[in-house]
Amino acid sequence: MVAARRIPTYFSHSYRREDRDVNEFFWRAFDAHGFGFTVDPKSAGALSTCHLEMMMRRSACFVGVVTLRRDQPAYKCSPFIVYEYGLAARVLAARAIKPLLVFVEKGVPGYHFPNVQERFVFDRDELDTYDGFEQPIRQLALKARGYSSAGDQLVGEVGLAVPDTPAYRAAKPLIAQTLTKFGYAVKEVNVEFTDPAEIPLQLDPLDFVVIDIGDQEPLDRLFHLLLGRSIPTLNVIHHDPANGPRPRVPDLVAGETLRHATFEQDPVLWWNNPGEFAARLEQQLERFDLPRQQFRNLDEGIGYIRSTGRADGKIFLSTAGPDDALSREVGRALKLQNFTFFHYVYNNTIPRGSKWQDRLDQQLSASQVFVPLVSHAYWRSEWCRRELATARRLSDEGRLTIIPYFLDGSSEDLIPEQGADISDLTEAERVALILQDMDGFFTGQITPDYSGT
Repeated sequence: MVAARRIPTYFSHSYRREDRDVNEFFWRAFDAHGFGFTVDPKSAGALSTCHLEMMMRRSACFVGVVTLRRDQPAYKCSPFIVYEYGLAARVLAARAIKPLLVFVEKGVPGYHFPNVQERFVFDRDELDTYDGFEQPIRQLALKARGYSSAGDQLVGEVGLAVPDTPAYRAAKPLIAQTLTKFGYAVKEVNVEFTDPAEIPLQLDPLDFVVIDIGDQEPLDRLFHLLLGRSIPTLNVIHHDPANGPRPRVPDLVAGETLRHATFEQDPVLWWNNPGEFAARLEQQLERFDLPRQQFRNLDEGIGYIRSTGRADGKIFLSTAGPDDALSREVGRALKLQNFTFFHYVYNNTIPRGSKWQDRLDQQLSASQVFVPLVSHAYWRSEWCRRELATARRLSDEGRLTIIPYFLDGSSEDLIPEQGADISDLTEAERVALILQDMDGFFTGQITPDYSGT
């Protein structure tokens, strides 16, 4: 029997660690009704509003979980979620009549989410005792199921709407070449419409439009048309630094909410020479070209949720052969919660044919925390002793933290770093403690203190 296709859903949520449990509660509720969530992972890279719009157009619906932030002036929640909701209301609801549903924590100003038919209030302290969410989730599934193929699209045409200036005449060949490289057909947009019927015929078939939004007629008028028809735009501005500071980005491109949400990130591709333009355009297109990252099952989704609020970093899991059964379970748990780690058996990224010692040292140097599972067998292993010696050197240089776990109560005096004696714990308890400690380490909590164990 073929499993029912999951409903492709854009999921807007908080990235803060303290909101994980709330996000997980709703993720489980939606998973039970056949939804498949796609997210825009938090990134330090350049903001791409065009990518957000394209992701939403290829979704069957929008789901938002809005948590209270008492430290956020005026919004009392994430400004970026407010921005995403407004974008979804325009891109999904206004054009395609696809459904939206938001769960808003009590205390958040309601005017950010004005449609009461798609808005439900929750109290995080009473989530497990309230069953009023089942009906709206079920109704959303019924409405959105018909749009489950929204993401099944071929690569199409991209509109090019730029002024006829020497700078753009020089850049156009490279722009077209870059777009063609990613499979797009390039179509220059005729901005001088003589008949209203031309507008949908010319604009609606486009995947997106590369447009200079430097406040020039008639491109300014065209941008308003694209905005009204919910056609994604990749916004660019040509600016020569010799002409002075950059102009302010128009409010319709980066309004108050987006400015509060992203601070230093500017949703515009600024450029001065054609090579720079092509390189930055290619970076954007590489992001568009990635397959839709929809979580395939509950474990994948929960792993993502549990990773939010955590700094990037790598774990080196060091064990001897006789303890590999525990290593396997620890590695499986780390994978499920999206930790990056190395283990010589269960997560070995060293290429075949490489010099083992050299590559092992590279793996250690690239790690932030070294986790030895110490037993009698650990000390009998020459490789384990080498790993520990290298880790201690890196620790002495301030480049690595060592957090040991003692499996049989032996040799604690041989490792000066404070660790945990887990000899009396069950395997499940051992795995849970290590996972909890790693999460605490990468979320900026105090390094585990086991001085009393």
